[in-house]
Formats: sequence, structure tokens, C-alpha cells
Amino acid sequence: MTNIHSGSVSDARMMRGIEIAKSAITENVDGSFSVPSQTRDDYSYTVKVFGEAWVCDCPDFTNRADIIDSCKHSFAVRFWIASRIELQSKPKPRVFSEDSVQCEKCGSIRVVRYGHSDGKQVFKCRDCGRKFRDGLLKKTRYSPETITLTLDIYFSGLSLQKIARTLNDHYDMTLGKATVYRWIQRYVPLISEYVGSLAPQLSETWHADELFVKMKGGVKDTQYGQTSMAYLWNVMDRKTRFLIASTLTKHRDVGGADRAFREAMKNAHESLPEQVFTDGAKAYRDAIKFGLKGTVHVAKAGVGKPHANNNRVERLNGTLRERVKVQRGWKTMKTPLAEGQRIHYNFVKPHQALEGQTPAQVAGIGLKSKNKWMELLSEAITRSETGGEITR
Repeated sequence: MTNIHSGSVSDARMMRGIEIAKSAITENVDGSFSVPSQTRDDYSYTVKVFGEAWVCDCPDFTNRADIIDSCKHSFAVRFWIASRIELQSKPKPRVFSEDSVQCEKCGSIRVVRYGHSDGKQVFKCRDCGRKFRDGLLKKTRYSPETITLTLDIYFSGLSLQKIARTLNDHYDMTLGKATVYRWIQRYVPLISEYVGSLAPQLSETWHADELFVKMKGGVKDTQYGQTSMAYLWNVMDRKTRFLIASTLTKHRDVGGADRAFREAMKNAHESLPEQVFTDGAKAYRDAIKFGLKGTVHVAKAGVGKPHANNNRVERLNGTLRERVKVQRGWKTMKTPLAEGQRIHYNFVKPHQALEGQTPAQVAGIGLKSKNKWMELLSEAITRSETGGEITR
């Protein structure tokens, strides 16, 4: 079992990127972006998007062996794009009844229905001629771009308070950290339902491990002398590194292990592995024996053991430590944070070991757009509006 609070990571690049986003970033004709250097006058770096990854020609990105994390210039472009969208999409003052439709450009209510696009009602303004369709999110003050940006940078490592303060300081908003958390509570479960409908193409080998998190009202771990703890059980596919399940339980027992494997079976669409690697905890033995009948249990696996290598899931533990460093403990067992981390890990974060691809992409269910959270949210809303019909 691994202590989730021992890891550390700096969000300095993200904060520097926020500062750079206030400068004169420009979009080039080939779709790349020119970002001014902070240290060299009249010099800029070029940021491009290749497949799933943001790529920059700055020395920081070029010389680092770890190409997964964005450099400050890539973060700057992401903030710059979101700020432009947010500033351009602020609604015109509404002075008519709530059921009237106003043009998003000129504010006129001389608007008529003009067919459909992708299942959404299209409108046309008789005054300015602009065509527009129903918004992705109804009755929300902020744009979907801003909401999905906060989800992205929160699960990338920035705290709720820093997200709110940064957007308020630089982009003329009045956003509170409670609002950001409400977005997490509202949209992560919705997206989770959608990704749960997708069937990843997994290998015959799974890895499982558990680690403890600080939890309000949690139990005391007598073995490690920790108080107020809960346990996060992670089940990962070996070949794709797809995080099949990330289940939070109050106790480290066979019930917790069984629940994790049942969740993994559900997300794998009942595709069972031939073997499962775990550490020496007895909870795994009983859970696999009764829940995964016919599956070979390779116990006492660990880091660097040639006969029972469990490095993949241990590497995952390190990634999770980086995220929880800025968290002061989870408040409830029903928190959406564990599932949000799983979604981010599978669908958003590219992996160096997968040649810059995401686990979802390797598993055959990758996303197409640059803004992964936006695509997930859009697909989730479309699925919910069509009564659960899968749109991908």
C-alpha cells in the first residue's frame, strides 16, 4: 500500500503560463501559436498541437525527458484561448422575458427558428443575419470553454482557490472556488456515465493496488498509524494503462477489493482478465477467488520483481500523489474527485510510455478534439438528452 500524501509536484509552470497569457499571443495561419519569451526581447516560441499533445520549441520542453507535462508556453496558449472565448461570449443584457430568444451577437429578439444542426435548434437573427444554435449548457453564467478549462487545470494540479483567484484577477470574472467545485460535482458524474458506456479494448492482464487518502470522518489505520483515512482501490489494464476502476471505500478489506473488481468488470463490459497482479494483501485473494473465477492471481507483486512486476500501477500511484498534494483531504465518501481523476488520467493526460497517446486512445476510445474535457462534456450531454443512446 502506498501513502498518497508523500508525493510532490510544482505548479510553477502553470502559474507562469497564466502570467504569459496576458501578453500578445498570436495565432498563426498554420494553426500554431506564437508566444512571447519572458526573458528574450523580440523573441517568441511556437506552440503546436500534435494529436493528443501540446508541443513547444522552447528549451524547457525540448530538453526535458518527460514530454508529458506542458511547458509554461503551452499553458499560456490554453489560458489565452479560454480567455478570448469567455470575453467574446459574455451575454448581452437581457431586458426581455426569460422565454424570449436573443441574438448572441446584437441582442435582438427578432429571431426565428432556422432548422437543426447536430440535433440542436438553429436560430437566425433578422436584424444582423447571424445564425446560432442552442448553447451546450443552459442557465449557466460562464461559457462551456471556461467550465471545461477549470476542470482541466484542477485535475492537472491547481487548487480550487488558485483557479478562482487567477481567473478573477486576469479575466475580469467574479468566480468563487465553491462555484468551481460545484462544476466538478455536477459535470464529473455526467461525464462518468458517458465514459462508462464506452467499451475499451483491454488486454488479458490487469494490475491492482490500493492507497490511502485523508478523509474527513475516516477510519484509523493501526498498521501505519494514520488517522481519518479511506482507501482508494485502483485497477489498471497492463497493455493500455487504462485505469479501469478507481473505487473509494472506508475499510481496507475483502469488501473493498471486491467492490473495486466489480466496478472494473462493469467498466470493462464484463471482459475478464486471464491474470491479475496485486501485492500480498489477503483481501485480493478472496475477492479474486469469488469475483473473478478462473482468473490467475499473481500475489506479492511489486516494483522491480521479475516474476511479478507491478510497476505500472505503482507509477499510477505516483501520478495520483501529484494531484492530491494541493488537496487537504477529501470531505465525503461520495466525492466525485476519484472519478474525475480517473477520467483525466484515461482521456486527457497523454503518456510518455504510450508514445504521447492517452490510455483511452490506445484502448480504441480516444477523443478527437484538442479540448478533451469539452468533447467529453458535449458527448455526455448529447447522450443524456437522447435517453442514453451512445453517440460515438
